[in-house]
Amino acid sequence: MYLARLLLCAAHSLAIASSEVFNLDDSVPLLASNGRDVRWSGGWDALVVADSSCTRVNARGIYAKPSHWTPRSDLPSAGWARSPCVADGGGALCAAPFGAVFPSSERPRYNASGAWGGAGCTRGVDGRVLDPAHGYDVSACDVLDGGGDVAVCGRNAYYRRTAVSTWAYWAMCLLAVFVVRSLSYLVVNSRPGGAQEKKGGCSDWVTVAACVAALPLALAPDGDAGFVTVEERFFYVVVCCYAGAYALLFAYRWACAEANLHEDPPIYNLIAATLQVIASRLYLGAETPYNPVILWAVATRALVKLRGGRGGFAVRLTVFADSLVLSLMAVLGFGYSALYLVAVFAIAVVTSDALCDVA
Repeated sequence: MYLARLLLCAAHSLAIASSEVFNLDDSVPLLASNGRDVRWSGGWDALVVADSSCTRVNARGIYAKPSHWTPRSDLPSAGWARSPCVADGGGALCAAPFGAVFPSSERPRYNASGAWGGAGCTRGVDGRVLDPAHGYDVSACDVLDGGGDVAVCGRNAYYRRTAVSTWAYWAMCLLAVFVVRSLSYLVVNSRPGGAQEKKGGCSDWVTVAACVAALPLALAPDGDAGFVTVEERFFYVVVCCYAGAYALLFAYRWACAEANLHEDPPIYNLIAATLQVIASRLYLGAETPYNPVILWAVATRALVKLRGGRGGFAVRLTVFADSLVLSLMAVLGFGYSALYLVAVFAIAVVTSDALCDVA
């Protein structure tokens, strides 16, 4: 019954498109993906742009947001420089008053004093043509160097520096490694014959502290300003609240006299949510390469709760929260073929079979 419901959920998502993400090569001055120059004026590249609500380019890749997604109306107040930018038949993504945005048919020209929104390249050989009489063409080095980020939504182009500072980047990476390691220990200890530590013990508190410490790192200093669509912003806010709710639930269970020590501490989902928050912040979108694994982990825990038959109102409420996050991840954050969702949920069912007798 549970497998049938999950398969129906996965099949329903087949009709809902998620973002398309294309790799960006480290080459200048023209944009290139997988060794091929991007051509906005014809062929597949033009079709992708025409069918997208926003086309976003940063160091992580080229993102084509689905046509039914909604660009945020408050991007200028979130620190994004805005300029009118209309479709350009000459080969660029669009043409703005200051110059072309990602020209693909000729070498970009630039006047250093005309850089838009603080854009600028930092590498010595950038392949551009200096032209004091021209404006400033946005090129590949503007997004590959210095954390530049360009989003073209409708007839507007937006620019902002969205890269995470070096120290915050490494801090989040180290915290992610630590919580993944903690998750592996939790799974091993939950199996028969594993090291049976007291639930809610010191090691669990260290894991929770690491998860809680990751949240301000992912939110500071810009909060959700790096997300250009309403859907992705909503996804990010929900996942942050989801992580915070599980942290509070852990503290509540520990504080209560009836701490339910026979049950697993509610930190599996906290770990998964923390990893999702970190990944979404680094990729500035709902879709990341780690979403299938995180989706599998959350689905497994939800099935364990449903099939375990234990827990009161709080546990049932967390199942509802799990289902909401699973739905958002499947609809907004699964950038692969939706058919793979069937495999992900099927593996989650198998994993829950191995855990539900002890979870």
